[in-house]
Amino acid sequence: MSSALRLPQLRPLPSVNTRLGNEVAERARTYAARMNASPFAVALRAHRLSRAEYVAFLAIMYPAVVGFNRALIRSIAKVDHVRQSPFMRALAKQLEEEQAHNQLWRAKLESFGVDHEALYDDLEAYLSRFTRPELDRLTGLVVSTVTKDLAAGDAGHFPCAPFPDAVLALCHYLWESASYDEIGYWEHFASQASIEMIIFDVVSTSILPGVCGNSELDLGPISTQWWREHGEIPGDANGPSDEKRHLELSRIALDRSEAAAAMSDRVLNRAENAMRLFAAALLCQPLAAGRFPLQKYQR
Repeated sequence: MSSALRLPQLRPLPSVNTRLGNEVAERARTYAARMNASPFAVALRAHRLSRAEYVAFLAIMYPAVVGFNRALIRSIAKVDHVRQSPFMRALAKQLEEEQAHNQLWRAKLESFGVDHEALYDDLEAYLSRFTRPELDRLTGLVVSTVTKDLAAGDAGHFPCAPFPDAVLALCHYLWESASYDEIGYWEHFASQASIEMIIFDVVSTSILPGVCGNSELDLGPISTQWWREHGEIPGDANGPSDEKRHLELSRIALDRSEAAAAMSDRVLNRAENAMRLFAAALLCQPLAAGRFPLQKYQR
């Protein structure tokens, strides 16, 4: 969710091993297409989504925004700060921008009168009820469920949860790959990169066209800046965005990494599960928005 990554100094591999980044990008396009075809995205593009439904979406997805950032912070500890010093500097810059992007989401919530502090308090309080093994188990159940049915992201595996299953599971799934020693760094890198790839596609295809210029949803720059930082409007004369260039560099980094190639099956499996959870979080929006207590968080 940031545009600061610079390509690390990685030695190119033989052509047979240089397609991992392309494969991640191709799978991301598949999930983005499913999301863009969802009732939520179709209604948004057609300007038929109500303000209440849209604001509920912003609030429901807030845990995924902060969870992505928390995982990025934790994952940096897995990088060899001596042998991969240039890459470490790039990640530090990415983190700086990601912090700013998180603040843009909070400003967007504020523009619609949503108390993001209360949202975060409830998220922390809810997750603190579970041990690590319990969160691992619940997250595994959600991954299994959405693998069978991508639309089942709010099936109720997390008991009495304030947010949909897919959102909570995605937060913990990224935390697992960021912090668990048995999960390799490139598994985490691919997971976050794939989510960013999906975001760029969905924001460009559905969210920017549906929000910008929509008097119900566009309250000015504060309410749209996060979207503009993570997508581009078709026909924009300014050319490729920084985010688009960043995603291309992430793809190339995956293609060139010997460590990623050595565990390519694990990298792809981990990334695809993250993509499933992210897609499921959007596909369940009509159901989730209907039961989300939005008024509790509105000032």
